[in-house]
Amino acid sequence: MPDPLVYLKAAGTAAVVSAIFVLMMARQRVFPLNHRWNAATCVALGLGLVTGCVLLSLRLSWPPVSGLDRFLIVIIPSVLVIEFTAGVRSLSPRLVWGLRLCLAAVAPRVLLHDSVYLSGTESWTSGQSLFVLCTSSLLLACLWISLAHLHERTADMSIPLSLALAILGAGLSVMMAGYIKGGTAAILLASVLTATTIATRVTRNRQSPAISGVGVVGLFGVLFVGTYFGRLAIDGAIVLGSAPLLCWVTAWRTADRRNEWLPGLVRLALVAIPVIVVLVLMKRDFDRNIRPLLGDADSRIGLPGVCCFYSANRV
Repeated sequence: MPDPLVYLKAAGTAAVVSAIFVLMMARQRVFPLNHRWNAATCVALGLGLVTGCVLLSLRLSWPPVSGLDRFLIVIIPSVLVIEFTAGVRSLSPRLVWGLRLCLAAVAPRVLLHDSVYLSGTESWTSGQSLFVLCTSSLLLACLWISLAHLHERTADMSIPLSLALAILGAGLSVMMAGYIKGGTAAILLASVLTATTIATRVTRNRQSPAISGVGVVGLFGVLFVGTYFGRLAIDGAIVLGSAPLLCWVTAWRTADRRNEWLPGLVRLALVAIPVIVVLVLMKRDFDRNIRPLLGDADSRIGLPGVCCFYSANRV
């Protein structure tokens, strides 16, 4: 059975690497400028993720052969590059959003490339493929635009922390659905986003929109991979993916300098409610469907073998 301490150590080390880089860059007088600070946070996120993957020895293939490979090798670097580019002062916001929407449009197709859904005897029809790909792209674009607009209005740490909370819940749900490797990647991403957000707050710099952008795409990727390459129920994925939108509930509230932290706490609490509900339901399904198998199978092939059995034929 996987040792939780291994995951905690890797996630903690990745978080420390990201936080240290942010703190180091904050000491450089040229970086706290909004555009350059945005680029610095992208580098911090990338360094943290690479560190975590190396420590956990995640075996990623090139060219990518699975949905998780494409998520970590293609999608995450793409959003980091786009958000890094957004820090270039000479680029217009329209061009940046054009790049973001292009990524939202192609991300589902990239993740499903060469999978059983698009090729083989059991592949979807052209109508089914078009519906899934267009719907997924539209949902990602809507979530990205909505939270980016909310970030512009609030610019506090509650938005990226809400995304990190949803990603952590998604990762644990994917693990309990039988896809341990996919859940591991989500835990790393959540820890790095949290560390970068808190470090930015400590340095008293404005929260970078890059953190929220990476969080949105990361949440979508984890849920998409967990649904189509694991056994995460699509209704649970929709609830987890929509949870950060609850941050809009407090958007109408006028900022109060005496209690400026209160709306952020309310946002986190609102997002935590559906995340906890989904985790409780996933734990119930895990105890009912998978745990009974461990009594016979765990002694022979171990928990990773039991869990990976469910997703191996869906790559």
